[in-house]
Amino acid sequence: MKQMDPLMRLVKDHEKVSEFLEDMRQVMNFLHDEEAWSKIKPIEDFFQQNIIDHFEFEEKKIFPPILLKAATPESIKLILELQREHGIILAKLEEFQWIASKSVIPPDEKTSAELNFVARKIIDILLMHASKEDDNLLPVLEKNKQIF
Repeated sequence: MKQMDPLMRLVKDHEKVSEFLEDMRQVMNFLHDEEAWSKIKPIEDFFQQNIIDHFEFEEKKIFPPILLKAATPESIKLILELQREHGIILAKLEEFQWIASKSVIPPDEKTSAELNFVARKIIDILLMHASKEDDNLLPVLEKNKQIF
């Protein structure tokens, strides 16, 4: 089976993330409801499949070829920034999962507020991160398709 072009995979991943983040914003508005609470597991699954796995893909399949075959001061700085942001986002995801795992269903007001705060922080950081990748990383990939 032919592996998907890295550029196409990043674009598709970003489209999925954008759609999901909009849905997640709506869930966060109603987290105190039991029905919304049932969406926490799908949110956690989404984080695993579309954020954590996406970061791993970038760290293993995108960043090394750029650094080895197309490094410029700008691309090195960009990759370091993106890796730092990956760490920040992953820490927030862990915090979200920890809060969700210690909760009763539906969560009390304090837990709902904590989850809501962390989730909104994740959304904000992910949107900023994805924008940076769209604006800065995708052009590097387009320019250097041959290295993949």
